Amino acid sequence: MTFDDRIAIVGVHLKLPAGIDTTDGFWRLLTDGRDVFTRGPVTDGHVSLTSHIPDAHWFAAEPFGISDYEAGLTDPQHRLLLELAWECLRTAGSGQDSVTGVFSSCSPSSFFEEILLHRPDLWARNVSQILEGTQGDYLATRIAYRLGLTGPALHIGTGCSSSLVALNQAVQALNSFQCDRALVAAASIHAPGETGYDVREGGIYSADGRCRPFSDDANGTVPGNGAAVVLLKRLEDALTDGDPVHAVVLGSAVNNDGDRKAGFAAPGLDGQLDCVTTALDVAELEPDQVSYIEAHGTGTRVGDPIELRALAKAYGPAGPGGRHVGSVKANIGHCDVAAGLFGVIKSALILTHGTVPPQINFTAPTTAHDWSDGSLNVARAAVDLRAGRDADAPLIAGVSSLGVGGTNAHVLLQDARSLIGADEAARRAPRPVVRIPGRVPYEPVVRPEAAADAAAAARAGTEAAGTAGTADPAAPVTDAQLLELFSQHTAEPVTAMDEDFFALGGDSFGLLHLLDEIDRLTGVELSVEEFMAKPTGAHVRAQLDAAAAEAAPGDGAAGTAAGPAGNTGGAAGADAEAIRAVAGRYAGLTVAETAADPDGPVLLTGATGFVGAHVLAELLAAGRRVVCLLRGGEERRAALVGLLRPTPGWDRAREDLLSCVDGDIARPRLGLDHARYEALAEQVAWVIHSAAAVNHVYPYANLAAVNTDSAAGIVEFAATARRKNLTYLSTTAVFTTTAYAQGSEITAGPVTALPPESDGYGRSKALAEHHFRLAGELGLSAVVLRIPNVFGDRTTRRINAGDAIWSWTRAILATGHYPRSFDLSGDELFQALPGDVVARVVTQEARPTGRPGCRFVNAAPNLVCSSRGMLAGLRAAGHHPEPLPDGDWYRMVADLDPNEVWVAALAGRLAGRPETGQPQRLHRFPLDDHPAVAEVVNHNAVWSPADLAGYLAAPELAPPTALTRTEH
Repeated sequence: MTFDDRIAIVGVHLKLPAGIDTTDGFWRLLTDGRDVFTRGPVTDGHVSLTSHIPDAHWFAAEPFGISDYEAGLTDPQHRLLLELAWECLRTAGSGQDSVTGVFSSCSPSSFFEEILLHRPDLWARNVSQILEGTQGDYLATRIAYRLGLTGPALHIGTGCSSSLVALNQAVQALNSFQCDRALVAAASIHAPGETGYDVREGGIYSADGRCRPFSDDANGTVPGNGAAVVLLKRLEDALTDGDPVHAVVLGSAVNNDGDRKAGFAAPGLDGQLDCVTTALDVAELEPDQVSYIEAHGTGTRVGDPIELRALAKAYGPAGPGGRHVGSVKANIGHCDVAAGLFGVIKSALILTHGTVPPQINFTAPTTAHDWSDGSLNVARAAVDLRAGRDADAPLIAGVSSLGVGGTNAHVLLQDARSLIGADEAARRAPRPVVRIPGRVPYEPVVRPEAAADAAAAARAGTEAAGTAGTADPAAPVTDAQLLELFSQHTAEPVTAMDEDFFALGGDSFGLLHLLDEIDRLTGVELSVEEFMAKPTGAHVRAQLDAAAAEAAPGDGAAGTAAGPAGNTGGAAGADAEAIRAVAGRYAGLTVAETAADPDGPVLLTGATGFVGAHVLAELLAAGRRVVCLLRGGEERRAALVGLLRPTPGWDRAREDLLSCVDGDIARPRLGLDHARYEALAEQVAWVIHSAAAVNHVYPYANLAAVNTDSAAGIVEFAATARRKNLTYLSTTAVFTTTAYAQGSEITAGPVTALPPESDGYGRSKALAEHHFRLAGELGLSAVVLRIPNVFGDRTTRRINAGDAIWSWTRAILATGHYPRSFDLSGDELFQALPGDVVARVVTQEARPTGRPGCRFVNAAPNLVCSSRGMLAGLRAAGHHPEPLPDGDWYRMVADLDPNEVWVAALAGRLAGRPETGQPQRLHRFPLDDHPAVAEVVNHNAVWSPADLAGYLAAPELAPPTALTRTEH
């Protein structure tokens, strides 16, 4: 074999029980002489033994564009290998654009078997999806598809030798230039419910749960769990690209016993012998150059002696320093198809460290093999491979793997140090592992109680079929429920009713499951053709509404549909249904009995917003530790600190109180991984939810996911691990419905007449308030603080550029005119507060008391910003706009640059405004039931012409020439 034919192992990633997920952890297991098993008693021929991978049910679906629904129906073997392959390629770094092959193997799917046995209902609805997600035939191609790999994608099935045969195939593909890199991936993961095995006389399993390869007291093997991926490249390419080299493949061979053995499942001596000698020939090695052999070594009374005889005959006398034989199955069990790959990884580590670890569970050499020629030895303690050898002599290991049915494989490896030099090998040490982000747990579709659930469902279906005379009217499904259903079958969350199912990653299989779920929930059977006509939630809603109208009673009697339990506070019709749907989100939610440490940190959402930043500054000034939940996490911290530096009194001590976590309020578990979520749930004492999408133009469907549905995640977090206080920053816009007539007084309390669907911001915030109302009913201490317009900061004179006040101001500056009604009527435009005042109310006067219940606080001042006051402020600052008829001014605003967000927002506000000079009056929000809040708000709500003039120096408002009109 020439230098050009050698193949480098440049990446190794693995997953084993006992939390082992690095090569360092695997090596410590071997050198410490430990195994990965938890053992119980042996009773009535049953060995209680477990070796489960603790997070095998976790998966990062999002990086692969896989829907939660598809992920839930995918065998953990497939999921783990997909993640390990991703990590292996990302960690490798180089060659991302090269042609990469995939050579995979996995054990028969116990996940699939459990579905067939216990969830026939699931199987009946998802045949194609389950087959794709559980059968080995689709594993290599799934990895290639999800990672965009264009080389050969082959799944290898030769029983226990599969992964070593796969490595042989990968080597051949590289040497024939079918690909430039090759992933070899193998997994054997058993169903999580398996807790041991039954022992049969003459069977292959150990009677006491210990695997003892080559030992005279060996009595069988034990099943293991594990997954591994290695990345191969041609050695010359690896050296050129600066890759780490774990070991070098010198040669390999594969053959079959044929009929030269006692039976189909019996091992064959001649076949093994031929395979080893062929591999030595391919590698151009003399047998005495090999100093270590990782045998198949299952610990069975029949198999081990045959393998030992074949190895002794093939290798003959050992060279200087001797030759040792071992088997990793004593440490991790028999990992079935992945066994050979773990043998390769162990051997590569032995060559790297120059040490053979002790063979555990070995008491005395088996008397079924003649050890007298010294060709093979078993290490009872750690052995220095370099002892007795020349310092620059290569270290070479052989790896055997034998499959039931007779397919044998043997691979020969050399250490990198002797090949490329010690200094170069050290320089090419393995890179830090790049971990895949976004792993979350997926509840197994097969649970211990699954059979009972399926039986109950079948009985319920039978009873319903027996009593149904005619089809029931369609059951009500809310828009939020539809969006959630859509999102279960798409790669990206569906957040708006007009978003296209296929544009967000839905596919034909997901479509069928979606229609099936809609049918199950509503009784309405939509055809594929109907859905394809317009694949959006809005279209499905129209179809469901039409079906409901068709099924309604013809005598005018009002039909009632059972909805989730919950107090609707006197609301009626669609509003009541929407409020009941909120209550349905908390069925079965348990609130933690233990209250959080009151001095624990505050979790703050929306910290980068104008109000959120002021709340953050106030908390830090008070010495509170704050964890900000925001996309980007610590990467955004520097920008956040820059935002806070102008705050009076800012210093390093405050900065040290701030930390950030990468999360997303619109995703399950706040977008956090399980460990981070649980840790925060234990620590946090108070959650302040300030994040929101502020848009006064979008309809409700566009804002529901972020503004309303996210509230459920906040409440659930507050109820988890330790009972936390809650503050929700709402808005006076929740009172925009006609049920609250202009000029009327509005009392604090839950909103029962919701804003219409067209007023997306008001409706989304009003419904979110009901989440916090329910939090209070569940035993949490919550405050809903409704705030008016927030225009700026009294100290820094920064403005809240997104507030409507400045949209009006900008429009007047940009056009040089104002609507004539401003002079005639003295419009009451806004109730407004500075951001620093809002922050004080949040953190002091309106903070939660710790007592169960929800307080509603309206933090709106008596002082109103009028149109005449705005004009006076502009004139005081040296601006002299001219009046125009209202209609003309509205049209002039509509001609401003539509790319400016504030233009669109103001145009939306003007759309329904009369063109006459009739006075516009605001709702009034009395604060009599919260006098402390009223005092702070009214005392600090400064709004005068001089005050406005001070804010006009803000860079967002100058120079006005930057606000150009579009040409038509």
